[in-house]
Amino acid sequence: MATPPPTMRIGELAARTGVSVHVLRVWERRYGLLTPSRSAGGYRMYGPQDEWRVRETARLREEGMPAAQAAATALQASRRLPPELDDLVSTDGAATDQDGQAGSDDDGGVSRLRERLLQAIGEFDGTAAQAILDVALEHLGVEDAIAKIVMPVLHETGDRWAAGRFTVAQEHFASNLIRTRLSSLSLAWDAGTGPLAVLACPSGERHDLGLLAFGVVLGRAGWRVRYLGADTPLSTLGSAVQTLEPDLVVLSAVRAQPLEEAADHLAELPEAATTALARAQVIVAGAGATREVADRLGATLLEGDPVDVARSLADRRRQA
Repeated sequence: MATPPPTMRIGELAARTGVSVHVLRVWERRYGLLTPSRSAGGYRMYGPQDEWRVRETARLREEGMPAAQAAATALQASRRLPPELDDLVSTDGAATDQDGQAGSDDDGGVSRLRERLLQAIGEFDGTAAQAILDVALEHLGVEDAIAKIVMPVLHETGDRWAAGRFTVAQEHFASNLIRTRLSSLSLAWDAGTGPLAVLACPSGERHDLGLLAFGVVLGRAGWRVRYLGADTPLSTLGSAVQTLEPDLVVLSAVRAQPLEEAADHLAELPEAATTALARAQVIVAGAGATREVADRLGATLLEGDPVDVARSLADRRRQA
C-alpha cells in the first residue's frame, strides 16, 4: 500500500500532539524533526510519521532529556519503525489492516507490530522496541495495546525461550522492557476515586507481569490500586488488607505451589486480617490458579486474559 499523502497543517499537528506551533517550528528548523511536503496551495503538510516523532520527542522531554537529544532519539527511532507504519494509522487513530479497514488482533498491522517487536527483542534493540510500543499504545489505546501486543509478545517470548529459540538474556530483556512500560502506566493509580484493589503474587511467585497489566487496566477504569507485586509473604498481604480494608484482593501465580502454600498458612493470619479478607472479594488468577485452591482460599477463580478480566470487573462494578 502506498504511503498516503500528508494531510495535516501545522495547527492541526499542534492540536493533536499538544505541542505549540512555535515549538514545532523550532524543532523542525533546528533539529530537522519534521519532514513536511507542500500542498498545491503552498502550505506545509504533515503526516503520521511527523506526528509520531513529535509525540516521542515530547515524551522524552517529559522524562528530562534535553530537546536536541530527544529529537535525535525520536528521529533515530522513527527510522526503525515498521515501514508499514502509515498503513497502521487511520485518521481516527485506529489500527488498520492492509485494506484500510479496522484490523482484528490476528491480521493486518497488529500482527506485523507483534512480529516487529519480537524481532527487536531478539536483536536486543531497545530503541526499536520502545518505538513499536509507542506506536501500539498511541494508535490502539492502552487496553488493546496490552491485550493485542504486550501479552501475546510476552507469551511468545516464553514459548521461544522454552523451545530454545530465545536465550534467557532475551527473555529477561523482554520482561524488563515491558515491565518498564507497564510501570509508567501505573503512575495514576492513586488518582482514582473508585473501589480499592490490592494486587499481589504470593511468596515464591516472581512472575507478576500479567498482574501488573491487570492493575493498569483496572486503574484506568477508575479503581484505586495498591500493588504489592511479586513474592509477597502472606503475612505482608494480611497486614496490608487489615490496614487498607480493600474491596478486592487479587492473588496471581503461574505455578500452583505458591497459591497452595498461601492457602496452607491462611489460618495463621491474625483474626483482624482474616476478617478484613473475608469482607473483600478475593480472586485467584494466573496459570497456577485452580478451583481447589480457590475454594481453600474462599476465592473466586478467574481465568483468561488479564485485560478482559479487568474490564469485566470494572464493567460489573459500574453496573452495580
